[in-house]
Amino acid sequence: MSETQQIRLGAWAGIANLLLSLAVLLTTRDSWKFWPVRGDSDAEYAAWFDRYSAGASAQTFSTNIGALLGIWFAFSLTRALRLPRDSFLSFVIRTSATVIVPGMLVVNAMFSVTSTPQFIDEPVSWPLLRAFTEACLHTFYGLLSVFAFLLLAAAVAIHRSRELPAWTAWTALAAGLVTLASSAVSLVRSGWLAPLSLPSVTPFFLFWLWVAAVGVAMLRLPSRDLPGPENRPGPG
Repeated sequence: MSETQQIRLGAWAGIANLLLSLAVLLTTRDSWKFWPVRGDSDAEYAAWFDRYSAGASAQTFSTNIGALLGIWFAFSLTRALRLPRDSFLSFVIRTSATVIVPGMLVVNAMFSVTSTPQFIDEPVSWPLLRAFTEACLHTFYGLLSVFAFLLLAAAVAIHRSRELPAWTAWTALAAGLVTLASSAVSLVRSGWLAPLSLPSVTPFFLFWLWVAAVGVAMLRLPSRDLPGPENRPGPG
């Protein structure tokens, strides 16, 4: 596979990641509320998982696939920026994308457990359901710092390489700073910014939107394929 093909396939992986994240919203939409929010009662937690158990399963599948596509995108981004494999920025971008995968697997494993009938149907188990969800939340928002490191490293790398449009660098910087600051959301106990409220998950969607937008920019890069021997000019 040529370098151009690798870059473009990685770009499509980033675009697909956004589509999967939008599918997450569509599977469990109840007015403005998409998930049980910290501050809800145990009964409200159980009622949500009872109503959306199939949607929760779809979410775990789509976000796991999306995380894997994120690795593909990140590695292709370092190639598009012509970063040496042993450079610090390349290491941060690739490592961050790789760390996100096991983190999301852990989050989704806990999320899947709470969707089982053993938790939903027995009121005595509802506090445990809530405990699993809280653990899921802390892991989920703990990953925000990793998303932020990827964005900030990408901002510096894009600015230095000049391979992609300037807007891809400053939007990465802005999204990275917002994402890093938003890791404190896990400390909020209730209210409009409580974990899993729509405003509190905005940083994740900023990341996926940025990835998809940069994916489009990567598709517009000129081909880097070297001409074959038959197409190269002869001597003299």
